[in-house]
Amino acid sequence: MAKTPMMRQYEEAKAKCGDALLLFRMGDFYELFHRDAEIAARVLGLTLTSRDKGENPIPMAGFPHHQLESYLAKLIAAGFKAAVCEQVEDPKQAKGLVRREITRVVTPGTLTDDALLDPATPNYLASVVLEKEDTSGSAGLAWADLSTGRFFTAVVPATKLEDELTRILPTELLLPEEQRWNRVLPFEPTITRRPPWAFGSDAARQRLLTHFATATLEGFGLDEERDHLAIRAAGAILEYLAETQKSTLAHFDRIT
Repeated sequence: MAKTPMMRQYEEAKAKCGDALLLFRMGDFYELFHRDAEIAARVLGLTLTSRDKGENPIPMAGFPHHQLESYLAKLIAAGFKAAVCEQVEDPKQAKGLVRREITRVVTPGTLTDDALLDPATPNYLASVVLEKEDTSGSAGLAWADLSTGRFFTAVVPATKLEDELTRILPTELLLPEEQRWNRVLPFEPTITRRPPWAFGSDAARQRLLTHFATATLEGFGLDEERDHLAIRAAGAILEYLAETQKSTLAHFDRIT
């Protein structure tokens, strides 16, 4: 069966959101399709239906648009990520298919809505770069709270990494795809693998310099040789936030 223009648009958006569930705005509802629909039906208690009744029906589940924040909270609490794809033009003015775009990607470490946060507890997104795969050497660590703009870095002995992460308690942890990770933590952050280039030394340094509009990181107490692992971790956080939030990060005005 030929795909409809709307389903082609859905699949294009789905291809851009990685491992996040895609919440696809259709009129007054957000709809999920295929495996996303099956997951949402199980986690959110939605009715699983199908878009068509042909030989290969497409699983489908949805909910009214005004319930978005409550359902996002449930998905995040269950350990999932969600991409919100909105209608970005008035259907009455659209010539043909309504244009849609992913306007935000919500993950455990990128929450900002008060309804999804505990006001008494920071919600940290952390990033780790190891000097070596074993417990020798150092570990570069960065962590940030998107809701407050607080941003920190540290370089610690690799043997102390578990202790430091347990102190910070990030809800999400960014790691390079190729970095082996067998650390045992007393809590369960969502592990998000990122491409190696996101942690690249030059790219991370330039990302920080550009964001803070400065020629050097010395004013933040960062030495580019001594703290290069932490700089790589911090740059990866900024890259991830820029990708998921689709908005300015101006409230991150310092790093400590």
